[in-house]
Amino acid sequence: MADEDLEESPSNNEGGTSVVEETRIAISDEGNDDDDNEDDDSDDEDDIMRDLPRAIVKRVEKLQDLHTQQEEIMEKYLEERAKLEQKYRSLCQPLYGERARIIAGEMDKEIAEKAGNDDNDDNDEEGGAHAEGIPQFWVCAIGHNENVAELLTEEDVDCLEYLSDIQCHDYVDGKGFVLEFHFSSGNPYFSNSVLTKRYDVPNILLADEPLLKNVEGCTIDWNGPERCLTYREVTKKQRGRGKHMGQVRSVTKKEQKDSFFHFFAPPQLPSTMEDMDEEEAERLEEAFDADYDVAQAFRHNICPKAVTWFTGQAMEEIMEELGDTTTTDIVAMEENNNNESS
Repeated sequence: MADEDLEESPSNNEGGTSVVEETRIAISDEGNDDDDNEDDDSDDEDDIMRDLPRAIVKRVEKLQDLHTQQEEIMEKYLEERAKLEQKYRSLCQPLYGERARIIAGEMDKEIAEKAGNDDNDDNDEEGGAHAEGIPQFWVCAIGHNENVAELLTEEDVDCLEYLSDIQCHDYVDGKGFVLEFHFSSGNPYFSNSVLTKRYDVPNILLADEPLLKNVEGCTIDWNGPERCLTYREVTKKQRGRGKHMGQVRSVTKKEQKDSFFHFFAPPQLPSTMEDMDEEEAERLEEAFDADYDVAQAFRHNICPKAVTWFTGQAMEEIMEELGDTTTTDIVAMEENNNNESS
């Protein structure tokens, strides 16, 4: 997929969209009128300015002018940063392409010729020399990342053995990204060759908490209910009542199963935010937080550093970092607790 295509607005499908008031991830309420909000802000500003002496009002207006100039500079900065990141992402694309060919086995002969023959390799005697590429590369890499691994079931692992590549494409304007999961043609679970997950995040280049404007997954075309990993069909018998007393009928229902593949059907908002109470809003926020954490695990870790996750090197480095900070964190927590109790 060309990066230029990523600027287009997302198409409508069953993946769902999202937009909850700012917490960790800000999600806007589609039921609110933006014009009304702007009018309220303007009224508050007018009230403050109305109570100030005229001389001070002029000074505040000068500050507002400086703020506008600053915003214009920041907008240019974000445009240039997006172009710079796009430039270096483009430089990395050939490396990712070669990585995919190595994993698929397309470069086996070339690598073997350059490396020379090693007749003393015990692993080759066990069948390694006859394997193509690097079997189970992506499922192993994913399984070593805690954020994603906790979502995997045994059935998911079997399916993810057909995963041939994972790609992340940032939007050209730097305001979002799309994840692509490519599957080999022999996949018996579904007919899709690519599964996608799209995130619109206008402030992704800033240090602020992410403002999640839209999330869109995709529909998985399962090869029959017996191959579906997200739901199972359960048939139950129901006995009739009243005039149907004595009759028995079979009712088939769908029950949700634990699966990584729910990732492609993101949380959805109700039609209006007015229908949500505080507890429901918190659950929705937690769902979006968890979903975005998984997306960032792919975007920042698994996609660009796949081989380190496959070998376990990335996990070891994280454990070493945690080991270096654990003692300090415990001491700091104990000091805070002592200060609060004193």
